[in-house]
This record gives sequence, structure tokens and C-alpha cells, in this order.
Amino acid sequence: MPGKLTFFPSEGASRSVVLREEGGCAIGRDPSSDAVLDDPRISARHARISCEGGEWRLLDENSKNGTFVNAVRVTEAALAGGDWISFGGLLTRFEVITEAEVESLRTERARRMQTFTEARRILDSTMEPRALLARLLGSVVELTGAERGLLVLFGPDGRLQAEVVSGFATSLKGSPEDRFQGSFGAIERSLSTGRPVVTSNAKNDAYLGRRPSVVEMGIETLACVPLRGGDQPAGLIYVDGRRRGGAFTDLDLEILEALADHASVAVATLQLDRQIREIIGAPERGVSAGDRAFLAELERRVGTIARAPAPPPPAP
Repeated sequence: MPGKLTFFPSEGASRSVVLREEGGCAIGRDPSSDAVLDDPRISARHARISCEGGEWRLLDENSKNGTFVNAVRVTEAALAGGDWISFGGLLTRFEVITEAEVESLRTERARRMQTFTEARRILDSTMEPRALLARLLGSVVELTGAERGLLVLFGPDGRLQAEVVSGFATSLKGSPEDRFQGSFGAIERSLSTGRPVVTSNAKNDAYLGRRPSVVEMGIETLACVPLRGGDQPAGLIYVDGRRRGGAFTDLDLEILEALADHASVAVATLQLDRQIREIIGAPERGVSAGDRAFLAELERRVGTIARAPAPPPPAP
């Protein structure tokens, strides 16, 4: 049966490779490898996986930092579905899958592309701004399979003009600060660098993994993509989830970046004559006191981050 490797870098999106029984898979930094991994911990020719007599086997090719299966260092080992492999520290999961599951992966890719097309159609529509932003965030959450989502837009003065959130239940223990501390860290990094922050292994991220909310809430996957608006950020899209196994893939990141570029152009034309504060899925009776506290803290912290001066460029 086919196999599948899913790589979970501490920073960046997860990536999956389908393994065919009739061909082996060379893993390493060398461009000629079947699975090229751009990670300094990986040797040029790190390991090889092949199927012999219906059994999947792993061979370490004298790598510098070693190969581990279920935390045990190996030079050669049989692989079973569900095994966790470490290639020099890069966490990877091995699975045995069926041909139907291979086809399902193809179908899922097509579904995500369709969701992206729908999100772009929403941005090109002329619906009322509040409805447009809520529909856009809903599409992003669906696209990534995330549990929580956030979309904010900044005005010319750096203050929040719009904040739309989804999935931030007020029943969770702790203050809004406690429940969102790790997310503020990702937002701060993304806005200060102007680049996306994506991880499929948040608890092992050198920066985010120290944040109490990441550990206590069990956040596994996280993505924050800025919306560009000239010299100043126009806003951002943020999503996260607790599902182990990687909600955010390299395809998701590619789609999110393309969607953010499209959204940056679209939101510049929105006529926001009042502040938008929207909680998707809020009860009909209105926003609760806990929700209002969360939105107030969100506005304060994100606004402060957005208005902070840009860090100086690195010394030559």
C-alpha cells in the first residue's frame, strides 16, 4: 500500500509526500533528493525510505544529526503506520494509506483551490463591508481547517477600523490576554517583518512555544499573514487550531499569501465609514461582556503593535 510522510518544521507550513511502493524516496538537502528539505539539521543525503516485500523500511545514510523512529536512534528500521520519525530534529509522521486516500488527497487539493476561488469572488463582490469581511474570514477558516480566525484592518493612523473574529469562545479559562498571548506574539512578528508567520508545530517553535497560551491551549498550528498597504500594514489574517497533524500545509500558505495580496487591493476600496466589530457566530441576543472585553483587548494590543515604529534594518 502507498505511504505518506508529513514533515512538521518548527517554523513554516507542514508538507506531505506520497510514497509509492514501486519507488524509493531519498530524503535530504541535496536538490536531487525526492523529498528536498531546506533545513540546516538535515544532511545532503540524510535517509532513504523504500518498500521491500510489502514492508516499508527506513535507512539512515550516515547523516550527521541522525534519524530517530519513535525517539529511538536507528540506522535501519521497519516502519509502521503512525510512527514518528525525526530527521536530525525535523519531526515527521509516517502513515500507510490506501489508493482511495491518495485520491482523497487530490480531491482535497481541488477543494482548497475551489475555496480560494470562492474567497476571491467574495472580495470582488459589492456586498456591504461587514458581510464581506465576515464571509472572507469564514472562507479562510474553512480553507485551512482552523478552529479560530481573526481579520483586522487598520486605518491610515494605525488604529483598527475593522475586527472580525471567529471561534474565540469566552467560556475558555483566563483573561483575553491569557487566551491570546501566543497569537499576539505571532501578530507582532508578522507586522514587524511584513512576512507571514506559519507553523505546524507551534509548541516547538523557539519563539511561540514559550507563550503560555500556546502551551495551555494546546495550539498546534498557526498562521498570520499581513495585508500590505504601502509603507504601513493594511491589516492581517490570523488563524490557528489544536489539531495535531498540521492544519496548514505548504499549499495553504501559497493560497493564503495569494489571497492576502488580493485582499490588500480589495480592502483599499472599501468605504468604512464606521468601525466594524464582528464576532461570527455570536448569539442573537448580542455580544456578551466577555466578548466585549476580548475585542477591547484585541484592539488595544494589535493597535499598539501596528503603530510601533519599524525596527532598524540589520547592520551590514
